[in-house]
Amino acid sequence: MTQQPKGPLDGAGDQPDAGQTKRGEPELPSFLKNPAPLDKALFVALMLMGVYSMALIAMRAFLLSHPLAYALMVGGYTSATISGANASVGQGTWWVYLACTLVGALKFVPIYWLMGRRWGMEFIDMSLQYMPRAHRFFRKALTNESGKTKAIILGLLPLGYAPGPVPGTVLNAVAGLLKVGLGAVLALNVLSVLAINGLFMWLGWTFGDQVLDIVEVVNRYLLWITLGLLALMVFQARKKTA
Repeated sequence: MTQQPKGPLDGAGDQPDAGQTKRGEPELPSFLKNPAPLDKALFVALMLMGVYSMALIAMRAFLLSHPLAYALMVGGYTSATISGANASVGQGTWWVYLACTLVGALKFVPIYWLMGRRWGMEFIDMSLQYMPRAHRFFRKALTNESGKTKAIILGLLPLGYAPGPVPGTVLNAVAGLLKVGLGAVLALNVLSVLAINGLFMWLGWTFGDQVLDIVEVVNRYLLWITLGLLALMVFQARKKTA
C-alpha cells in the first residue's frame, strides 16, 4: 500500500492539545524547551517586538501629529490615511509617505516568516491561542500541504493590512511554515501594502481637512485614554499573576 504524505498536523490527534499538559496546565512549546541559538535569538526578537508594540501605544498621540514618523514606525492604514490628509494640504509628499509605510508595515515580515518556517504549527497555536475562530480556520486549512492551501494563505495576505480580524503576522508565519520562499512573500506583501495603503492614502487626501480636524480632536483626549488603557493592562497582568 502506498503511504500518503503527511501534512503539518498529521499525528496531532495522538498527542495532547498544543501548549497543554495532561493535567491541562500550560506547557512550553518544544522550541523553547531545548532552544538552539537561533531559537533564542528569535524568541528575544519576539519579546522585543512586543515591547515595541507597547511603546507605540504610549506614543500614539505623538504619532498622530507626526505623520512621517507614524508611517515609518507603524505603516498601517491609519498612518496612510493621516499621511494622505497631510499631503493634501501641502504638509509632505504623498509618495514619500507611501514609501515610508512600506518600511513600517514590512519591517518584521522576515522575522515572522522565519518563525513559521522554523517553529511550525506550535508557533501558530501559540500566536492564536486567544483567537479561537482564527485558530480553527488555520488548523483546518493546514491539515495538509497543497497548492490550494498556499493559494488561500497568500490570497489572504492583502487582508492582513486592511481593517478587520485577519492577522497578517500569522499569515506570514504560515507562509514560512508552508515553505513559500521569502522573496515571494516579501513581493506579495509589498504589493498588498501599496494597494491597501494607497487606497487609504487616497481617502485621506480626498477628505483631508475633515481627517485633520478629527485628528486634532482625538489628540486632545488620546493621551488620557492611552494612560488609562496602560493602567488597565498593568492591573489585569498583576491580577493574573496574583
